[in-house]
Amino acid sequence: MFTQLASRFLHISTTSSTDISLDSCGHAPFKSLENIRTLLSQSIKTSNDTATQDCIRTLVSTSDYLIDYAREMLHSYPYRLVPGCWRELYTDAGIHKALGLGFLATTRDKQDTTKEDPIGLLRQGILACDNVLVMSGAAGIGRKPIVYELIDLLEKMITDMAEETGDMMSNPTQKKRRIHPPFKLGEDVNPETVPALKYPIPRLHLPTMDAFQKHVNGPAGGTPIVITGAIDHWPARERWTDLETLCQTAGPDRLVPIEIGSQYTDEAWTQKLVTIREFIQDYVIESSTSSSLDKDDSKDDSYSKDGPKSRVGYLAQHDLFDQIPRLRRDIDIPDYCMIEPREQKGYVPPDDVLLNAWFGPCGTVSPMHTDPYHNLLAQVVGHKYVRLYAPSESTKLYAFGAGASSVDEGLEEKQEETMLGNTSQVDIEHPDLSRHPLFAQAQYVETILGPGDVLYIPFEWWHYIRSLSTSFSVSFWF
Repeated sequence: MFTQLASRFLHISTTSSTDISLDSCGHAPFKSLENIRTLLSQSIKTSNDTATQDCIRTLVSTSDYLIDYAREMLHSYPYRLVPGCWRELYTDAGIHKALGLGFLATTRDKQDTTKEDPIGLLRQGILACDNVLVMSGAAGIGRKPIVYELIDLLEKMITDMAEETGDMMSNPTQKKRRIHPPFKLGEDVNPETVPALKYPIPRLHLPTMDAFQKHVNGPAGGTPIVITGAIDHWPARERWTDLETLCQTAGPDRLVPIEIGSQYTDEAWTQKLVTIREFIQDYVIESSTSSSLDKDDSKDDSYSKDGPKSRVGYLAQHDLFDQIPRLRRDIDIPDYCMIEPREQKGYVPPDDVLLNAWFGPCGTVSPMHTDPYHNLLAQVVGHKYVRLYAPSESTKLYAFGAGASSVDEGLEEKQEETMLGNTSQVDIEHPDLSRHPLFAQAQYVETILGPGDVLYIPFEWWHYIRSLSTSFSVSFWF
């Protein structure tokens, strides 16, 4: 099957139309891509001789060089302006590397224990595929189905090899418990960090589609509501409460992008790629265990600049369900996303409903911001505090780069205006009113989302979100 998949990819990559050309990418990367295609074609041979092994190793190393080159080019442009040629170059180089690693793992001399661990090589192949999905979106005609199939095949090969060698540590189907200690998602709410609600958002149980559309398109514009009962049928409501089940369903070796830091407005905030297993073990469980030992701070310093915050990791605003389609089977797109919102200035509905995952420990924060679409935020497991402000309150919320801003003028302000113009500078729960005096007059509504709740966030409404426990939410932009 592996050889057949490699042959199909070669056929697709050499016959489909492409954005990779001498004009757009230059001669060197185009020539290197042709070289690794030739190496892959030679590697398809089933021989285990030294010449074949050398060819495969050259394929992997040359693909690595091309990946590094394409990555540099991806980072040379604003994300939305990256030319398609560099995305496709990164995609094809990554697929070639993953296929090369698969061939290297299966054609090596099994008696030679001095060579690389074959299961380790296969895991590297999975990481290469996930980098393709995350970094370039598997750009190019027919590439994404190839990547999905390649990941499934590499995972099966790992399982088969582990069973053959008796290596239970490498076999996710045999080692029953890989998350330590066993952990149920959402059971770590610290009552001292749960704010009392002054202006609660109305809650409705399963409104009709017609009633919801009339609410969204009301004369004064839609207002936030919490819908109950809409996702009770989701398998995720039960399956995702267990971190071990969630880890094994997603695939413990799958690579995901996470945010490091309490919130994206912090100077120390950064991003990194980690495996699902590493994220759950090192950021979700460790952070939750640490915060449970420190319950004497009613201000919830888990998201302050000191202490546990430095370990906060958040899988935020990532289309996890496109990257790992088997997780998509545990949820459904709510029917409410299918209504037709009225025309509004600045609102351009997406071609399809846009899904994003939000998974992290207690204390993760999404600073006050606005979104370019209407939003249904579905709380699968865990609890979150959410506060919302109407668009009419915008002048009191001190958006980055706004005229009422307190930041220094100059280049830094212009950059903030470009990147964070939809984000408030105010620390919502602990505001500095000497810097942001008008914020004291801003009116808001608020709620605590629990498992099964769905919050409707209207277009252009400001919203601030803080996790009160380990939590998994799914947003649906429409």
